[in-house]
Amino acid sequence: MRIEYAGGMKLIASHRGHTVVTDQTPKDGGGDTALTPTELFIASLGTCPLVYVLAFAKRHEIPVEGLTAEVEYEIVDNPRRVGSFSLVIHLPQPLSDQHRAALQRAAEQCLVHNSLLQPPEVRVTVR
Repeated sequence: MRIEYAGGMKLIASHRGHTVVTDQTPKDGGGDTALTPTELFIASLGTCPLVYVLAFAKRHEIPVEGLTAEVEYEIVDNPRRVGSFSLVIHLPQPLSDQHRAALQRAAEQCLVHNSLLQPPEVRVTVR
């Protein structure tokens, strides 16, 4: 993955022929043209479990058209970070207890969430 500066506070991440743009809000010196890096992180936390839920639902012919999710998060200080995150997934039709439990287990397989629960080694170098 490569990340390039695109002027102002805008950055473009490129990988496998795809690009993702981030920017900052005007109060933080940006043009508000894209999600902030923190919002992109929250989007990853929100969409990753849904990938696993969708895969399970499709394998078991559970309807997914109309699926939605709601994300809430809180920023805290010392150090400044995402302090809490909540994801509620709404499927379009009522679920049996068995399907609900299976979809919950599927969601909990999310690579992004598991990377936070078992944090990776992180190194940042400025050259």
